Amino acid sequence: MNSILKNAIKYALMLVLGGFLFWYVLKDQDPNKIADDFRHANYFWIMVSVSVSVVAYWSRAVRWNLLLEPLDIKPPAYKTFLALMSGYFANLLLPRAGEVARCLVLNKMHKAPFNSTFGSVVAERVFDLIGLLFVIGLTFVFEFSLISGFLTDFFAPKFHNLFSSLQHMYIVLLVLTLLFIAFIAVVWKLREKIKQNALLQKILSFLKGVWQGIVGIKDLEKKWHFLFHSILIWVCYYFMTYTVFFAFEPTAHLGLGAGLVLLVVGALGMSAPVPGGVGAFHFLVAGAMVVYGVSKDDGVSYAILLHTSQALTVVILGGISFVISLLIGKNTETETSDLKN
Repeated sequence: MNSILKNAIKYALMLVLGGFLFWYVLKDQDPNKIADDFRHANYFWIMVSVSVSVVAYWSRAVRWNLLLEPLDIKPPAYKTFLALMSGYFANLLLPRAGEVARCLVLNKMHKAPFNSTFGSVVAERVFDLIGLLFVIGLTFVFEFSLISGFLTDFFAPKFHNLFSSLQHMYIVLLVLTLLFIAFIAVVWKLREKIKQNALLQKILSFLKGVWQGIVGIKDLEKKWHFLFHSILIWVCYYFMTYTVFFAFEPTAHLGLGAGLVLLVVGALGMSAPVPGGVGAFHFLVAGAMVVYGVSKDDGVSYAILLHTSQALTVVILGGISFVISLLIGKNTETETSDLKN
């Protein structure tokens, strides 16, 4: 099977998965209610959220420039912003295509070497992962009582039935111990083959990249600028989510802690392998709302309101950015050809 066919099948499956999740979220919803929620939303807060998102995108472009500087690639910030937004625009169509697209766009505008710029994007993703893990940690600290209560209510009845007697508990513990010993024995026996396993090598390579990304920041010339923008990006992401609470009456009472939880589940939804996080984002966000006493119907309306406003921002800014980048790229080619003549 050639690579083009494999990629076509992969993207088709992503579209199907996203479509199924979106259908699953909406299948029990009343379209008239959703339309009514949109009509009565406070669009002042939607515009605040959109404005904050633009600050986040600009900050990401500046941070990308900081990663490019050690590679002797120094485009003006507006070009990296245009390339970044073009990449986000591509991501709405094909998941993970944005990373490649923005490097190609920057290459077209500024003649930046693709391999180098793509390497910087990989490094950027490592820092994004570190940021997400840090935010997840903060969420557990500030919302520990709520999260622990939810998990206890969810799992306690199941474990109560499982350990209904002391004898049952001993049997379960014995089985788990035997399975663990068997697992260790198999790993030890096949250790040489496991070391050569391609998947394991990818995992180890990824973990190595994460570590290099963590320690590599000390080699940046403007490390404090980099840290500032890394923090600013997540602060903006938080307020992009939090301010939309006030645009919708059923969520206007939610506090700062709820914003953290919604930020985490929203980020996980946007990371799902579906175009633009469609379906996955709505499913996770609406589910998280229930924990805070918001009905599923209202949670779905909030998720659609937040996702749609951000998606339209990317479509408008990304589309404009892509057109401008084409014009800049064309002018760059013309200037280059004139110099040759």
